[in-house]
Amino acid sequence: MAQTPRRSDGTRAAILTAARERFAADGYERATIRAIAADAGIDASLVMRYYGSKDKLFAAAAEFDLRLPDAAGLPRDRAGAALVGHFLRRWEEDETLQALLRAAVTNDSAAQRMRADSSTALADTASVRSRTQRASCRRQPVAWRARPSRSRCGCRRPRA
Repeated sequence: MAQTPRRSDGTRAAILTAARERFAADGYERATIRAIAADAGIDASLVMRYYGSKDKLFAAAAEFDLRLPDAAGLPRDRAGAALVGHFLRRWEEDETLQALLRAAVTNDSAAQRMRADSSTALADTASVRSRTQRASCRRQPVAWRARPSRSRCGCRRPRA
């Protein structure tokens, strides 16, 4: 049985859309709850009812996914360039990410959120890449792994 959307779902969506646009245009410090509410066409008290504070509203509006490429499929020598290129493309295209980056310059909680979200995404990517490399190491003869000083991950065939 399909759930019928509550009336508040539309209001919350309107608030988040208005907040993203306002934070992107004005930054965290200059954006106000009243301006966001006016952009959403509602009373400011509803914004406070649903989100409690400007910080919590910003946290909800700044939800983003870096959508990093699959690290396991990236060649080792091009992985860094691919990740940086991906991030720069996202920066240019994603208003939410732009708002978060602008706000992170002047607001400590926005900066902490940016660091946490980015760190988590990059750690997940590194973890996938690391598991893939460990799996490939297990498939190689022990003699190749016995000389870790010859390669960074310790699993490449020594150069002739």
